Amino acid sequence: MHLAEWQKAKVREKEDALPDALKRDSLTDYREGYFFVTLNTRDSSPILSTVIGRLDVEDGNPGAPRCLYSSLGEKVMECWKRIPEFYPMVKVLGAEVMPEHFHGLLYIQGGGEVHLGQIIRGFMIGCTHAYWDKLGIEWRVAPDVITPDYRDIDHTRSFRGPALFVHGYNDVEALTPEQVEIKKQYLRDQARKRLVKGRLYDRFKVHRNCNSKGWTDDALRQGLLADWLLARDSKKLDIALQIINTRINRTPSTSIPSTSIPSTSKPSTSIPSTSIPSNPLPKPVLDFVGNKELLVAERKLPLICHRADAAFFEQQKEAVLTEARKGAVIVSAFISPKEREILKILLSEQLPVIQIMDNGFSNRYKPLGTAFYACGENRLIQISPWNYVFQKDVKVTREMCMIMNQLSRIITKEKDDWWKK
Repeated sequence: MHLAEWQKAKVREKEDALPDALKRDSLTDYREGYFFVTLNTRDSSPILSTVIGRLDVEDGNPGAPRCLYSSLGEKVMECWKRIPEFYPMVKVLGAEVMPEHFHGLLYIQGGGEVHLGQIIRGFMIGCTHAYWDKLGIEWRVAPDVITPDYRDIDHTRSFRGPALFVHGYNDVEALTPEQVEIKKQYLRDQARKRLVKGRLYDRFKVHRNCNSKGWTDDALRQGLLADWLLARDSKKLDIALQIINTRINRTPSTSIPSTSIPSTSKPSTSIPSTSIPSNPLPKPVLDFVGNKELLVAERKLPLICHRADAAFFEQQKEAVLTEARKGAVIVSAFISPKEREILKILLSEQLPVIQIMDNGFSNRYKPLGTAFYACGENRLIQISPWNYVFQKDVKVTREMCMIMNQLSRIITKEKDDWWKK
């Protein structure tokens, strides 16, 4: 069936109204494949477990970080393990019960009509009934006394008691087989990461609406002017700026005290810019997570792998790593495969990095994998000039890359080709 344009608009309007965590990918078949699901307790109540252990003890040894489940948390894990009893086409691959949320990894064998939503809904109902047992709420009703008002099947709106988890299932990821092992390791790391994050709260807090002297509308224009086509055509430049302004993070209209990022800029060179509107937009601002002190390091160098320099990549990589090993902080958006290759080495060698992110930070954001530990050890700061957009919708454009490259120049006060000298 073909939808009319007004019908498509209604669908888009409905999807846009959903909270980010409840959005679904319309191209994913939720009746087959590997899925990673996160559920949050109502009001983020930490009633499912307690994280215990010591960070100086390695995994597998007594005293290592782990989640000590409450009796309710044990029931939640039991409900998860029993899913195959009700849905034989499902294989549960792992889970972890955190104090205020639950992570589950499963595989649905194809060929059936059972939807992931049905499976998770049944799991949530079982968890809520276990919660009611703890609260002393009688929910078991004999078949001969069921009335039209018996609505416990809709566990999030039941008149009998509160739901354990918030409505809907959150943060669903469809995984490739190669990503499954990564998610299993993610589950194993949850307790240790929670202890790290708890001890270093300020390092993992999202600092919002931070001012930096060098981060201005003129800096945005200069970043786009690095493209000679835009530099020659003021109309195209204006259009590019309009597109960038739909994503760029700016001071909220309601003024609140903001953190200040140390100024790393120098007076801008005289470059012709487009006309400034009579009612200028609020000032561009930055959000960050991590060690702010890296921004005032004595030696900072940009990493931008241009296509024109592809033949000299090994020379560039060697120069970057040499300077980083001497103490320089490397600054980059790490967008291209070559830049990401260097980032992997920097993190593995525990060298300091300033990473410019291609999306903003959600309220629950935290760095992933080795970046998490780099942040906890003060070797990383992640900076974003963008408003947060639900990840599945993010498209990194050439214009966005140019803006992030310009931010790396402002932070370092160095030219892209420093490594050629």
